[in-house]
Amino acid sequence: MKNIIHKNLFIWFVIISMSAICFISCKDDDNSLNAPMKITAVYLEDPQSSVPDRLVEYARLGQTLRLEGSGFVGLQKIYINGRSTFFNTALLTDVNVLVSISGETPILDADPLLRNTIVLEKNGDQYTYQFEIRSAAPTITNISHTMPQAGEEITVYGTGLQGIEKITFPGDVVVTQENIISDNVNGEFCIVTVPSGVSSDGGALFVEGINGGAYSPAYFNFKRGLFHNFDDVNNYSWASGIDDAGTPLTDVIPATGSRPKSQGGYQCFNVAGATIAYNADRRYWTNSANWPTELLNVISGNTAANMVAVQMDIYVEEEWNSGAIRMVMADGSGTDRYCMLYRPWYKNGAVVPFENPGCWYTVTLPFNDSEDYAGKTFADVVASMVAASYKQAGPWFHNIGIKDVHEPDTNVKIYFDNLRVVPLDTPAYDEFGDE
Repeated sequence: MKNIIHKNLFIWFVIISMSAICFISCKDDDNSLNAPMKITAVYLEDPQSSVPDRLVEYARLGQTLRLEGSGFVGLQKIYINGRSTFFNTALLTDVNVLVSISGETPILDADPLLRNTIVLEKNGDQYTYQFEIRSAAPTITNISHTMPQAGEEITVYGTGLQGIEKITFPGDVVVTQENIISDNVNGEFCIVTVPSGVSSDGGALFVEGINGGAYSPAYFNFKRGLFHNFDDVNNYSWASGIDDAGTPLTDVIPATGSRPKSQGGYQCFNVAGATIAYNADRRYWTNSANWPTELLNVISGNTAANMVAVQMDIYVEEEWNSGAIRMVMADGSGTDRYCMLYRPWYKNGAVVPFENPGCWYTVTLPFNDSEDYAGKTFADVVASMVAASYKQAGPWFHNIGIKDVHEPDTNVKIYFDNLRVVPLDTPAYDEFGDE
C-alpha cells in the first residue's frame, strides 16, 4: 500500500510538472526566467501518511517539502535557515519545487536573522519566506524517578528536548516553561519539579517544546501496580542475609537536596557495608500467593511481556563494582530462571564506571529480559508464579561478576522500595490530529 501511495504521489507530481512545462513553453522564456519568485504555500510530502500532500506551517529535519508559488523557473539555489539545500531541478516547474530539509540544517545555532526562513535565489535576486523549521520529533527514553513525591526534582531523558515549554502529568496537572530546565544544546534531558495533585492512577508524561510533543511510557506514578512498599502495601515473607528484614528502615535518605528521597519505610541489601564475597547473595522475598493474579485486574493478561515491567526505586552508597539485582518472579526452578537482572556497571560487553546519582532513582526491568518470558504475555508471567514450587518473588543482590573479566568482592549498599508492576505502552502522538 505504501509503495502504491508513493507511486501515485510521484505520478501526480509528474502530471502537474508536465502540465506546467507545457504551459511555460507557450510563454516567452525570458519572461519566465525573469519572473519574480513567490511562495504561496508549503506542503509536506509523506507517502506513508493518510494525507500524503499536506499543507503545513512548519517542517522537521529530514522531511521533504513541496513549495507552491510562482517564478521558480531558473531557480538556482535554496537556503533553509541559511544552509544551501539540494533540490531536484528535473522536477522543477514554474509553480512547484520539491526540496528535502537536510539533517545538517542548523536550528538553535542558526543565525537569528536566518532562522525559520526559506530563501530562493536566481539571477542574483533573493526571495525570503518565513517558515518554521524544527528538529526531529522529540522522544522520551527514560524518567529518573517514576513515582516521586511532590516538590522533588526529576529528569526526563530523551532526544529533541530543547525548549520544553510545558509538561503535563497524569491527572492533567501542567507545569509550564518557567519551572522547567531544558538542555537546549543537545536536547537530551529536561528537569522539572513534580507538582502536587498528580493522579495515583498513573499514566504518561507529555512534554511539549520547540520540536513538538512526545509521550513517555504510561508508567508514571502507576501506584495501582504496587505489590510491596514497606508501608501500606506489605507482602513481606522472609529474607536471607538481611538483618531484621521484617522491620523497615525509616531514616530519610538523602537528608538534604531537592531530588527524590526515601518514602517512609524501605530496606537495604547491605546496610552495614560488609564485604559480600563473589557469588554470595542477599535475598528479599515477598509472598506471591495472591498478589500476582490481583494485578490482572490492573494490566490486561494479553499484554505482551515486553510491554510490562517490574519497577523499583533504589538508592546506592559506596562503589557498585560487582554484582546485580536479580528480580526473581517464580522461585524453585534454579537461580537463572524466571528473573531479570540489573547491573549498571557492565554495558555492551565492557566494565564501565557507575555514576551514583546521589538520590533515589527508578529501575525498570521488562519481563522479556528473562528468556523464560520472551515472546510470552503478562498472563504467562502470572501463570508461572502461580505454578512455582515456592510462592515467593522478590529482589536479590547477587554478587555475580563477569567470568574471566570481573569477579571482585564488593561493599556496595543498595536500598530499595516501591516494588511494582507497570505498563510500558506509550500513547501515540499525532501532531496533526487526523492520523
